[in-house]
Amino acid sequence: MGRDSYRFRSLDKEREDRERLDPKWRGVGLILIALFATAGYFFADWFLRANAENGWMYMPQAALYPKFAPFLGGGLLIKIIVGFLFTLLSYTVLSFIYAMVFPIRPGETDVLVDRRAEKRKKRRERSEKRKRKY
Repeated sequence: MGRDSYRFRSLDKEREDRERLDPKWRGVGLILIALFATAGYFFADWFLRANAENGWMYMPQAALYPKFAPFLGGGLLIKIIVGFLFTLLSYTVLSFIYAMVFPIRPGETDVLVDRRAEKRKKRRERSEKRKRKY
């Protein structure tokens, strides 16, 4: 019993070491979030200026100078909202690209997909469709 528990603990320790994230990557993630937020704010500022010149979309005065928060006047509320949306969109695009480049691979604890069961299911569905036609 002692030998098995020692072996299990050593395997468990190796698994934990493999799954642990390097703290440098947490810092990189924090920097990316800060860069996305800053870029979103500058994009929103550019958008408001270009919209004022070109008139792409109507901006009501209540949105530019809200009555409930006068300290967010001058379009600051819109800049914050558009910056937040830009941050979400850019993070989504980055996550999608990362998922395409580094797909999830099944590990040792994942269950393998039974391909025969999938084929049987498709055959059953086809036969049920044929029965419905008649």
